[in-house]
Amino acid sequence: MARAVRRAQEQRDDAPVSVSRRTQVERRDEAERRILEAAARIVAENGLEAITLAEAGERAGYSRGLPSHYFKTKADLLSALGTYIIESFITERRASAPGLTGYDSLLASCRYYFVMPARNPVMARAFHAVLAGALTVPPITATVAKLNRETRGEIAAALRAGMAEGRLRADLDPEIESALIHATLRGSVAQWLVDPEGLDLEVISAHFIATLERRLTK
Repeated sequence: MARAVRRAQEQRDDAPVSVSRRTQVERRDEAERRILEAAARIVAENGLEAITLAEAGERAGYSRGLPSHYFKTKADLLSALGTYIIESFITERRASAPGLTGYDSLLASCRYYFVMPARNPVMARAFHAVLAGALTVPPITATVAKLNRETRGEIAAALRAGMAEGRLRADLDPEIESALIHATLRGSVAQWLVDPEGLDLEVISAHFIATLERRLTK
């Protein structure tokens, strides 16, 4: 799936590739991406219960049977959707602030997380629907648990880098802090999706970053 995300980014950056020159892998990557984006639109509009493999294929412009060739079951499709959205977020965040590493990368990711929902509410709504589905659908549960562990691990690694550079307090617990940061990001966006008029993500972002830096820095 990461290959599909990278390929989509390359196709945006480079000149169009002739259909006749595209490989089977490239065609598969594009088909998977289009099916996942169609699935995101369906889930964002009507929730997890509304989606079927056949409708995702049709909305993507393919046959109704093609998604089952790639994803087998609805749960597989939704699990892949959660992974795809996270990988897309990472790719776009890195493109928005290239070259950043460690603690600086973490701050940039936090800022981008608050910006992303307004820029792409379809993907944000679809992702949070998948998160909710993880409570009751075991295949999605496993995928979301893995994504959560990986995200917390990346946050903790960025905090350790800041501590090693002497920028952050030496007494921090990176695992606990990463869980708190992760929870705040997810929870803020979830509230905004339910009530966008009642929560200003730009204000929340500025306050969160300022509070985070006061609490973590020496």
